[in-house]
Amino acid sequence: MKDTLVMYFGGNHPANSTTKRAATSIADLTGADLFEIEPKYPYSTNDDVCVQETLRDLGANARPELARPVPNIEQYSTIILGFPNWCGTAPMPVFTALDELHQKGELAGKRIVPFVINGGAGRQKSIDDLEAAYPEANIDEGSGFVSSNYDDAVDLAIEWIQNKM
Repeated sequence: MKDTLVMYFGGNHPANSTTKRAATSIADLTGADLFEIEPKYPYSTNDDVCVQETLRDLGANARPELARPVPNIEQYSTIILGFPNWCGTAPMPVFTALDELHQKGELAGKRIVPFVINGGAGRQKSIDDLEAAYPEANIDEGSGFVSSNYDDAVDLAIEWIQNKM
């Protein structure tokens, strides 16, 4: 699947590390390229502080600066996009990454296959928010995996992508 990129937002929180493990496993399984979306200034590892930072960015519709630019995606037809559910939607750095691609005109016609790691709340409005922000992309309905049992979430994500691709 050299025409596929697995792009994900990871981090220090357990749900984020589960996203990283699932994304890495999916890339290994499919032979896809892998890119981690990393904010230049990481969110706190303290849950309460991280929630405050997340709500602050969400309320401001912020686009946190990334540690490195998103790669050119012209050669990819499919983007498998992994992220944890943060306050009901995708983390704002995911929007930063997609905005970079949108501004370069690289999202048009791309298939985006999202998977959302969550603590039981599901995808909530994350997929709807992505569809609203990037109508030029073909965003699949995606799926959500509960991170309360991290190994199960990774296994379920791998099984799901095998059926999806």
